[in-house]
Amino acid sequence: MTGIQGSRPKAQGPIVELVSDQGSRPKAQGPIVELVSDQGARPTAWIASGLILALGVVGAHAQRPAPARAVGIAWATIPPGTFQMGCVPGDPRCSSDEQPRHAVTISRSFELMTTEVTVGMFRSHGFEVDEQPVWSRSENHPVVVVTWSEANDFCAKIGGRLPTEAEWEHAARGGKDGFLYPWGDQAPTDAAGAVNGAAFEGDAAQPVGQFAPNAYGVYDMAGNVWEWVSDWAGMYTAETASNPTGSASGRVRLVRGGSYGDDPSNLRVSNRTPNAPDRINLNVGFRCARNVR
Repeated sequence: MTGIQGSRPKAQGPIVELVSDQGSRPKAQGPIVELVSDQGARPTAWIASGLILALGVVGAHAQRPAPARAVGIAWATIPPGTFQMGCVPGDPRCSSDEQPRHAVTISRSFELMTTEVTVGMFRSHGFEVDEQPVWSRSENHPVVVVTWSEANDFCAKIGGRLPTEAEWEHAARGGKDGFLYPWGDQAPTDAAGAVNGAAFEGDAAQPVGQFAPNAYGVYDMAGNVWEWVSDWAGMYTAETASNPTGSASGRVRLVRGGSYGDDPSNLRVSNRTPNAPDRINLNVGFRCARNVR
């Protein structure tokens, strides 16, 4: 299990102090980050969950041919609906922040990008692309090394917004309530085009859209790169909710979906990982949502 990789603050922001989740065991994908001040210069290495990972050392083997340059943005319409958010009954890998499972209603259709934002998309809309990991060899790889604010700004510029955590999980489930992964309960595979396909347990993200989409027509909702959502991190309650937007304030945001370096536990739809909004990571990207026009 890997969790968030290559974490460091943007520019001269604060470093992170790692503290364990308030559950009975540490969270599988890595502990919660707590902000502490940093008065000294940061080393060139990046710190992630106790592992120092220097920029540019991530391997690049098993790369599939990248699709042709594509900077256009495709959207899928996600229908309204009610689903059970959180830990699937009988799943022993759930952490305390995935519980209690509770009913959530998304009362309005919305649109979600069918893929993660790519390097080409980010650059073509006037945003500076920070140095990417060595595996990022095409314009169609997911853009990483982006803070929450940069992701939020990009979405706003194209007429959208970051999805709420509830919208993200609703879209990821694809109308298949009660399953572990976006496609069902079958374990993931890295076979290109597979219905249960995902980039995971490796050392490189893949160009977007290499595996079959879920039932709502969205790709890579499990694996490849973690995705920022709009919410501040917080614990669930058992109460039913309609169009929840998370806590009104907080110290850490959330990322969802797991990444290319994670094991199947972190690819589960219910899995949640807190990340400080000023952090930039080798395996954290995003996709945008927008209201139906």
